[in-house]
Amino acid sequence: MDAEQIRDGVKYMQQGEKAASKGLFRKPDWDVAAGYYERAATAFKIAKSYDQAVQAYAKASEALFKADAIHLAGKAIENAAFILAQNLNQPQRAAEAYQRASDYFMTQGSIDRAAEQLDKAGKALESVDVNASFEMYSKACSLYEQEDRGRFAVDIFKRAIALLIRNKKYDKAVDMFRRQSVILQKFTSRSHLYKANLSILILIFAIGDDVEAGKQFSSMCGEEAEIGEDLLKAYETSDQALLEKTVRLQHVSFLDNEVAKLARLLTVPGEVLSSASPRKDNLHHHRQLQQQYQPQQRNNNDIRNMSHAQARAELYNRPSQQPTDDLNNGFSNMKGPSHEEYDDDEEDLR
Repeated sequence: MDAEQIRDGVKYMQQGEKAASKGLFRKPDWDVAAGYYERAATAFKIAKSYDQAVQAYAKASEALFKADAIHLAGKAIENAAFILAQNLNQPQRAAEAYQRASDYFMTQGSIDRAAEQLDKAGKALESVDVNASFEMYSKACSLYEQEDRGRFAVDIFKRAIALLIRNKKYDKAVDMFRRQSVILQKFTSRSHLYKANLSILILIFAIGDDVEAGKQFSSMCGEEAEIGEDLLKAYETSDQALLEKTVRLQHVSFLDNEVAKLARLLTVPGEVLSSASPRKDNLHHHRQLQQQYQPQQRNNNDIRNMSHAQARAELYNRPSQQPTDDLNNGFSNMKGPSHEEYDDDEEDLR
């Protein structure tokens, strides 16, 4: 920290407090006070005394609001929010400050700026509170929708949907896609709308609602509709191979990243593992392990028909079993004969 800058900041804060105070023969001068507070904030920021900088910006915002400079009040508290998010790593306090900035911009009539602050609040909260983050994104989109300026909300919709899919909130993701589709219908190009419709269908399959999937397919057009038809056919016939072939198509890979990743994880009813996934190797390994252990399991039953000497010789001449780590790479519930089983068999013979 720069001690001289901090001293300057403290001095400016004191001057701001003096200008904001009410005297016997004078009123508070909020414009002057705001100027001192902003100078203090700058000094504290240079000195990397970020807590004091946030306090100074908050004071400046309050003074500017009282001076009827509402837009500037919003900018001041936005600066405080930025420091809270970037320098102090306090996302919840940052989100609160961004919401206050949004309120100021709304009061001043700047809808775009108000929505931008809510978008920033949503980003700040993503890692700490998914529901609150989504609420901020949703409110930001609503501001654009109310003003019939939804085209400016497309990127916010994408961020909200990606957040919901990552956290397996598929129902809400479908709702956001449908809100976005209303906006996309007004675009001259229909490609974004067709992609949104296909994305909705994939999410519905992830939810497991076949009836709703049929309804969604009826509203689809273009090449995405052909893909949707193959997806429906794969589910109706439980054809996992067709499903995996379909989700590898270029049109699916061109969807939003989280949707494309989700599509590759889909399975038809009754299918547990996707043959497209690396887990197929584990299934093959599991079958190999079964073949290896089945003769040993049969031998365990045969031991009881041997004489004591023959059984002891059989037990001690057996090759050592595979490490249990190999089993853990296959299905955990499949186990080969353990040393305890050998000991039990020998004890029975005694």
